[in-house]
Amino acid sequence: MNIRKDVLPVQVTDLTKRFGSFTALDGVSFTVKPGETVALLGRNGAGKSTLIGCLMGFLVPDQGSVDLFGQNVLDLPRDLRARTGFVPQTMTGFGAFTVGKLIDYIGAFYGTLPPIDPTILRWADLDPKKIVKSLSGGQRQRLAILLAMRHEPDFLVLDEPVASLDPHARRDFMNLLGDYARRTGASVLISSHILSDLERLCSRLLFLRQGQLVLDVPTAVFRATTRWLDHATPHALSDLPFQIIGQRETGFLVHGWSEDVILPEGTTISVPDFEDAFLEITATRAA
Repeated sequence: MNIRKDVLPVQVTDLTKRFGSFTALDGVSFTVKPGETVALLGRNGAGKSTLIGCLMGFLVPDQGSVDLFGQNVLDLPRDLRARTGFVPQTMTGFGAFTVGKLIDYIGAFYGTLPPIDPTILRWADLDPKKIVKSLSGGQRQRLAILLAMRHEPDFLVLDEPVASLDPHARRDFMNLLGDYARRTGASVLISSHILSDLERLCSRLLFLRQGQLVLDVPTAVFRATTRWLDHATPHALSDLPFQIIGQRETGFLVHGWSEDVILPEGTTISVPDFEDAFLEITATRAA
């Protein structure tokens, strides 16, 4: 692949999307750099699927813009659209095709392609003569992943790609996805509720809450600077260089912690479990 390093694969600017009186996305902005693998995190209803719909050009924003490879996604020319790949939560349609015919049919839209990566083909483990509508949910999802990666896209978007996979297939796919990103230099954005997979795979974390991007942070920085500070009051922490991102009865979850900062006397420090931190950061806040 010929990936230009001076062009951002993704630039989202002030993205707002409404459905009637409901605001699904509220002024979301972020970028994805070449070679980054980014996790999109949020609870159900946080706006993840709406954001992905806007990223892929399926939904038209009410405000703001999405640029892929330097051009607005709504006007993306065919050659740039061919540099993207998308895996939906559930694959639908194409039921009358055989697996092999569908792979050939979708591949024809991309012109001349090299042979399918044998690693992906072995992982998918699909009979090319089998009718798509006869596949199990897990087999359909493996087929959707194979179709999305068949042309080796420069930007790959995955919306809950492993929800219907068994643990063995899920583990192998996450390893395969990491290997693919490293081998090709592709950028990846993935949404999943299996947090351990994302923490291990992704170099950046985007936390959505009620349609707003509340935290955008490299994974390594998140691990190093996110802490529970117990037995401290908001007033005592207000003058310190922390962002309070969660709360429990005994204290606060903060981002920006450093060993160099002198804490109020009596404050105790602990490292949060990633799942606990996710639950706090994405918790619905009272208006």
